[in-house]
Amino acid sequence: MDGIMSIDENIGIDDLLGILEITPDDSANLQDGEDIYYFYSFSNLSDETKEVLLEIGFKEFKENIFFIQTDTIRINLILDHLIPLYQKNEIEKWNRIINKMARIHEKKHVFHPTFRQIMISVTWKGKLTQNEDEFKSFIMDLCLLFRESCKKGNRFTISEKCRSHNFWKIIGDLRNYYYSHDAEHWGEQRYNEAIDKANLAFKDLFPDQYPDKKPIPYINAQSKLLDKCLDFLDLLIGEV
Repeated sequence: MDGIMSIDENIGIDDLLGILEITPDDSANLQDGEDIYYFYSFSNLSDETKEVLLEIGFKEFKENIFFIQTDTIRINLILDHLIPLYQKNEIEKWNRIINKMARIHEKKHVFHPTFRQIMISVTWKGKLTQNEDEFKSFIMDLCLLFRESCKKGNRFTISEKCRSHNFWKIIGDLRNYYYSHDAEHWGEQRYNEAIDKANLAFKDLFPDQYPDKKPIPYINAQSKLLDKCLDFLDLLIGEV
């Protein structure tokens, strides 16, 4: 299930069936001129599973035999069937994050969160970012939870090595980008530096395309950030 978050805009039918935990008994390809038909046979299909197959583009050939005229499918067409799996994936990662933060707290009180910051992990546990506004809120909340909660005055209470971690820099750079689009607010040089850092962060999280109105790039970026967060916490565990 971990691999689900790295999928692109298209997914192979065999991979999709595996993710949906629908296991065919057999499969075969038949070609009719330029058209290729992909046939799958199943045993003991429930009515619910049949409905899923029809909704993702299959047609019923005969009882328990279905076919489709493509070996890949665009994710946005079947996203509703994947959302629960994405959510499960996010919940599992947040459980690991919370456990690691608890381990750190047992060794040293690095994080000193407020009630609002504690609620961030509850709010985002299983919540998916599917557009820029939601992704912006996610970045802001990560900064509150991980950067602001280990800050005394203007000084962070973690090592420079931890502050050099990719996760720490990305959430800080994107927070600065979203916080101020006004060059007059920071001065032109500082503003341009913030834009350059943000562009590098975007490239790291959205390597194939700049984020647009489609939900998949934001869901993938969110998952990548949580993976980076887990690695950051492992580094911090070794430091305390």
